[in-house]
Amino acid sequence: DRMPHALLFTGARGVGKTSAARILAKSLRCTQAQDFVPCGECHDCTEIALSRSMDVIEIDGASNNSIDNIRELRETVGYMPSTGKYKVYIIDEVHMLSTSAFNALLKTLEEPPPHVIFIFATTEVQKIPVTILSRCQRFDFRRIPIKKVVEHLQTVASAENVTAEPQALWLIARESEGSMRDSQSLLDQVITFSGDEITYAKVIDV
Repeated sequence: DRMPHALLFTGARGVGKTSAARILAKSLRCTQAQDFVPCGECHDCTEIALSRSMDVIEIDGASNNSIDNIRELRETVGYMPSTGKYKVYIIDEVHMLSTSAFNALLKTLEEPPPHVIFIFATTEVQKIPVTILSRCQRFDFRRIPIKKVVEHLQTVASAENVTAEPQALWLIARESEGSMRDSQSLLDQVITFSGDEITYAKVIDV
């Protein structure tokens, strides 16, 4: 019962900010959570995973950055969640909001309804007004260690029935610069190029 009403997740691209926001939303909404760990199987967890939950609203700041979009949001925050205690708003790339949109959002952050939690995600925290930052609890996401990226790529490759040389996966992970999403895109690109057998030489070619 000590959740801040606004959280800011900041860090490089592809390090899990939006994924962490969804997991947190599950933790807040899951009726079977143990020690704040969601079950991942109940109705709420499933709906959030499929982006279909009525009480977890994901907004792309890049394409919904006008004052009209934020006014619409302000009109809906007053409504109680259909079930459970919290309604969660996840705004991705929040730094893309216009100045007037930030000003409109600020009014909601100053006096938020007790049932609303805002989670903001951004790669460019320096573009967010100080007035907004001062009302958020900030979490800085670091780049993912290469070893962790390699382990995940190996899991993905195995699931796709692709054999990969360890050196090849290390090279892909290094090129991704700590971004799990970038590493998966690169792996997909390499598989397209070289088929179900990935070698170090083929990765260098790509």
